[in-house]
Amino acid sequence: MNHLNTHSADNVLPALRARAAAPDATARVCFAFGQTLLQHAAGRDKALQSEALAALVRAYRLDPSCEPTLLHTIAQTAFMVREWTLVESATELLLSQNAADANALIWRAAAVQYRDDFATAEQLLREAVRMVPGNAVALHKLALCIKEQARFAEAEALLIQVLELSPNNAHALFDLSEIEIRSGRFADGWAHYESRIAFAGDLNNAQHALAEISAHWQGESLAGKTLVVYGEQGNGDCLWAVRFLPLLAERARREGGRVIFGHDGPLRHLFERTLPADLPLETSLETQPDFHCGLMSLPLRLEIFDATAWGAPYLSGDPTHMQTWQQRVQAYVAAKAGNRKVGLVWNGNSEHIRDKRRSVPVAQLEPLLGVSDVTYFALSPGRGETVAQWRAKGLDVVDLTHHFQSGFDDVAALLANLDLMVTIDSGPAHLAGALGVPTCLMIDHVSAWFWGDESPVTSWYDSIELIRQPAVGDWAPVVAQVRARIEGMARG
Repeated sequence: MNHLNTHSADNVLPALRARAAAPDATARVCFAFGQTLLQHAAGRDKALQSEALAALVRAYRLDPSCEPTLLHTIAQTAFMVREWTLVESATELLLSQNAADANALIWRAAAVQYRDDFATAEQLLREAVRMVPGNAVALHKLALCIKEQARFAEAEALLIQVLELSPNNAHALFDLSEIEIRSGRFADGWAHYESRIAFAGDLNNAQHALAEISAHWQGESLAGKTLVVYGEQGNGDCLWAVRFLPLLAERARREGGRVIFGHDGPLRHLFERTLPADLPLETSLETQPDFHCGLMSLPLRLEIFDATAWGAPYLSGDPTHMQTWQQRVQAYVAAKAGNRKVGLVWNGNSEHIRDKRRSVPVAQLEPLLGVSDVTYFALSPGRGETVAQWRAKGLDVVDLTHHFQSGFDDVAALLANLDLMVTIDSGPAHLAGALGVPTCLMIDHVSAWFWGDESPVTSWYDSIELIRQPAVGDWAPVVAQVRARIEGMARG
């Protein structure tokens, strides 16, 4: 049925698009086109959602009263594609018409929270909860707003209320799991973290294929069985969790079973060097297994309920790549006797939902870069323009990322030739920790669960020092502390 609907929409869209683009298009035509696009996007296709939003806005400009639901649809669609300015303007109109509109309150809260106005966002969400008491969605949004203010105990209490109202709420369970893991309650946290499996829309084709041909592994004996463990989520997650595969291989060996790691991507060769000989890596579904499970399920299945003793390095760079990168790095520091070499990552993937808060604005980072006798190496591709601006100011920053031709093997080889890594919370942070490279990790006020709550160290990586924001958006003390660390290293 879904296939037929999609096929039908494929036929209808071009004609509707042409009618909506005509100079004499009516508001109703634009609205119908926008609605059709939203149905076709099915909540997942951002490009179609953005096109729908443009059509809906045009309909509103032509005739704001053409459809009773038009303004609500605009606000909701803008919320989905994160067009926050439009969310604010649309919800302002909606709330002027009906101050008790809980949806408008929730959408508006997300927009003002995006610009870090948590007090207003929380006020709006508390009003929404008052308007629709016992509503799990409103309570959940309030819990997340409070979590983003590092008020974890309050957020946890609200999430428990959400789960009392909707016991099978996988998203609430997942958010609860992150708070539990953050505080070191691993037994409950890992169990609740399994709720991510319910997010069927986020699974890739390989995971769907595995689910069709094998059972989800719940920790059963592997005697005479084959288990495929698939890589999942982001690069940082895979880099963190791959350390558990040797322990799993040991168990399978003991029980008389077999484990295969299903993974393909820029981390592949880096991982292959660390895997036991009897745990092969497959890039496609070559072996039909009895069981499958995600890489992030291993702490639960292997009962890793204590992070102690897991901080030693467990990955290594490729020797040939490391030698090549040694030559490249030396070409920039040979004439500067005694110069220290520091890697630098100041922003991440802009598509990441928390990138705005975890990334350091360029202007706020510059005080870090004026330390004498230090050469900085940018590790994030695509930042050449910023590096050029820094170099024009006389700052010793080098961008060699155009040499990144072999996935993370090149990044690992460069890291191995540095004295220190300075990074935000991103994939390179996990890579540096896994390699044992001394690292200053600059983390935002409410960072990922990997890094716990308050400690300046993490049991997961012995070589990482955590420098935490004292408040949301306050990078100045973090940069000052990292600069002092680099100055001390340069003098040493």
